[in-house]
Amino acid sequence: MAALLAIVAATAAACGPRDREEPAPPPPAGTPPPAGTVTHTLTVDGRTRDYRVHIPPGTGTTPRPLVVELHGGGGNGLNIEKQTGFFGLADQEGFLVASPNGTGGFTDTMLTWNAGWCCGQAKRDQVDDVAFIAAMLDDLAAHYPVDTRRIYATGFSNGAMMTYRLGCDLADRFAAIAPVSGALDYDGCAPSRAVPLLAIHGTEDQNVPYEGGVGTGGDKRFPTEKDRVDRSVADSVGFWVRHDGCPATPTENREGVVVRTSHGPCTGGTEVVLDTVEGGGHAWPGGERGWLRGDEPTDSLDATAEIWAFFTRHQLP
Repeated sequence: MAALLAIVAATAAACGPRDREEPAPPPPAGTPPPAGTVTHTLTVDGRTRDYRVHIPPGTGTTPRPLVVELHGGGGNGLNIEKQTGFFGLADQEGFLVASPNGTGGFTDTMLTWNAGWCCGQAKRDQVDDVAFIAAMLDDLAAHYPVDTRRIYATGFSNGAMMTYRLGCDLADRFAAIAPVSGALDYDGCAPSRAVPLLAIHGTEDQNVPYEGGVGTGGDKRFPTEKDRVDRSVADSVGFWVRHDGCPATPTENREGVVVRTSHGPCTGGTEVVLDTVEGGGHAWPGGERGWLRGDEPTDSLDATAEIWAFFTRHQLP
């Protein structure tokens, strides 16, 4: 219990309720939305859910790409944005960003996603987070200029696991996915199409081990997940190599401590890419710590920039 309270306090200090925007009604359909960040709510399976959407300056009515970023276990939509900085990149590149919130026993903190084997109350209550994300996409497309052929998902840790699951269950909605420091901890993955994948993972990740199994950093895991067994990076990425019909033998390129392994071209012009950060921990490379006791991110890779560059190469057929 003491460890749980410490995590709650640390998370609240980083992104507590006082930082949360009040929900606002969405803009009328077909009108240029104002620049900035707002929170919207919707009801899915009897639960009131919310998400933040960021609109870059100069957005008119021409359809724009949308990046969905998913927070890790114990975080929230504010937390993942502080880690990634996607809003700033969106302002430069002209795409929309959605940061939805998971569910949990607290209003704004200790939130998780039901990604399959993980995590927390969302898994225990069997929350249908796939239905929530699908409803959020519908809500966004109804009120904002979203290019529905260029919708992408990324996430960290439990959010990366959920990103994998979205690739499995909503392959017809997401043009590409990019999990960071997560595993395909989901049985029965059967995507309806080949899905481009960029995975990023550190070899010294003690929370979601690179080689799979139970992490040695149990004190850093979400309290209910200390004994969770994760799939390895090789198994997680290997699933998509096989499913996407990629060449079994990859090309490899090294830049410092980052080794990029690329499989392609795959079915329908897709590709499967893995960026391995040698010595990297459980963190968003090039970003900020997820919480006060979190691992220090490496500066050897800008994950946000690399993910966006990867996304720009793909759209739904």
